[in-house]
Amino acid sequence: MGIRTLFIAPYRGLKELATVLGKQQSDLELLIEEADLSAAIPVLNAYKDQGIQFIISRGGTAKIIKQYTDIPVVEVHLSGYDMLRTLTLIKDYKMKVHLIGFPNLCNGILSVANLLNIHLEYTMIEQEAEVKNAVKEAYENGAQVILGDTITVNTAESFGLQGMIMTSGREAVLEAFQQVKHLHWAVEQTKRNHSIYQALLNDINDGIAIFLESGEITYANSAFSQAVYSDKRPVIGTSIFQLPKEFGLDAFDFHPSHRDLVIQGESYHLTTDQFGHLGITYYYIKLSKVITDESSVKVSSDHAPNTSFAQFVTHSEQMKLLIGQAKSLSQTNEPIIISGEKGVGKTFLASTIHREREKGPHSFLHVTIVEESDHTVSEISSSLQQIEKGTVYIKGLELLSDPVQKNVWNLIEVNRGIRFIFGFDLDRHALETKLLDDFQDVNFLNIPPLRERTEDLEELIRIFIMQYNTRYGKQLVGIKEDFLQQFFSYDWPGNVTELKAVVKKMVKASEGDFIDYHLQRFLPVGTGKATSIDFTKTLEEIEKDIILQVLKEENMNQTAAAKRLGINRTTLWRKIK
Repeated sequence: MGIRTLFIAPYRGLKELATVLGKQQSDLELLIEEADLSAAIPVLNAYKDQGIQFIISRGGTAKIIKQYTDIPVVEVHLSGYDMLRTLTLIKDYKMKVHLIGFPNLCNGILSVANLLNIHLEYTMIEQEAEVKNAVKEAYENGAQVILGDTITVNTAESFGLQGMIMTSGREAVLEAFQQVKHLHWAVEQTKRNHSIYQALLNDINDGIAIFLESGEITYANSAFSQAVYSDKRPVIGTSIFQLPKEFGLDAFDFHPSHRDLVIQGESYHLTTDQFGHLGITYYYIKLSKVITDESSVKVSSDHAPNTSFAQFVTHSEQMKLLIGQAKSLSQTNEPIIISGEKGVGKTFLASTIHREREKGPHSFLHVTIVEESDHTVSEISSSLQQIEKGTVYIKGLELLSDPVQKNVWNLIEVNRGIRFIFGFDLDRHALETKLLDDFQDVNFLNIPPLRERTEDLEELIRIFIMQYNTRYGKQLVGIKEDFLQQFFSYDWPGNVTELKAVVKKMVKASEGDFIDYHLQRFLPVGTGKATSIDFTKTLEEIEKDIILQVLKEENMNQTAAAKRLGINRTTLWRKIK
């Protein structure tokens, strides 16, 4: 049996051509009918339950068919030969020719006509009902020949005009046949892959659910369904907002997250994240059952994110120095300590150091120490068995006593093929009282908080705008300069992570070309930088105080202060003299 394909030809000649050429297609089972535009719908209904895999049609008829079926529709286009044949035929016409048709039929021939310097009057239509008025208007404007599709030509003849169908030749029909074969191969390949992936996902212990931004669950494996509902009720097609309240997804913000929860008496670690496929953003929930032996460490093992040093914003001298040091250390296998406040990007830097050297598929093991126990070191040692080469990123070392830290240090000594990176939310001075002497001489990288690298703030905002433009289908081109200053007046205690979340909300809510004061509600308040400005003064005096305050913060650098204030240096100097 061949690929069961319904060919709906809008005019007799195309039906005859398809019949002749179809006899040469041993891998196609062709069913050929003649119907134009809306007349194709009854034909479509007649074949509704006959196992049609693909439909072939042309022009406006193909456009209408697509609205009434989920079966893939392949269009017979006007080939280059078809257009040249038609234009060659009419180029020396003394009578006035007018082209009328749907855009998918007209655009190509108009482009070729322009290239050949052939002037062609035309009217594009979107619906079948527009044909009569279009022909009538062309007739009243002196048209003598109507060039178009079947219904256009038939209507033209009812006005006493000569009609000419833009016919599709054998090349176009053969190309449509070939496209059906390619699509059939792709569909079958996808079905095979889908069955393999579905079997694999159903066989794993972790519960997986995939959903759209609307919340609709489009896939859930067996482990997820069983974890959520003991009565095995269907999950696919429902919404994540209908999941048990333990999920806490009633106001899900669609950003990566990790947390623990209990469902039906079982403990799980919940992960949410997103991925893109064929231009669509999907989100997923992963439920990993927590081993109930009160483990003192949490381990996640995966390939490191696609990060690189090129992704770091380094306008500030502090960041330039930091990245220079990190690049050098990435080429060694020595242990590294990365410190910095929450949200500055410690994990991001650790994965970048890993990827800079480990070009192959070597694992990036993320170990979080929750508390000290008698099993902490053995649990870390056991996790190291997951990798032979790669990077282990450990957080929470400061929670361990000196003897246990010494045992962790011994693990470093006996696993020389693995790079160890330690992350801390403490500064170097605080670490001196928390860490064993062995760790005091480890290579040290400190990521400055965002409030100390404000030179990078504007560029970070632009990067996040670009990222979220893609995710939310926006076309924002930047942030208004006067509104940007409010970003500089905030301390950003959550650092880059907080800034990214704020920009995300603004991009998502924006309806204009810029981020501006209309989105001020998303900008955090209450922890801004303290100023000594007296608001009982006159407006001119307050303005001068603000400028002086900004100058002070910029170490009296007038160029930097003027940029922050959105004015030029001359204006700044004039206002403070």
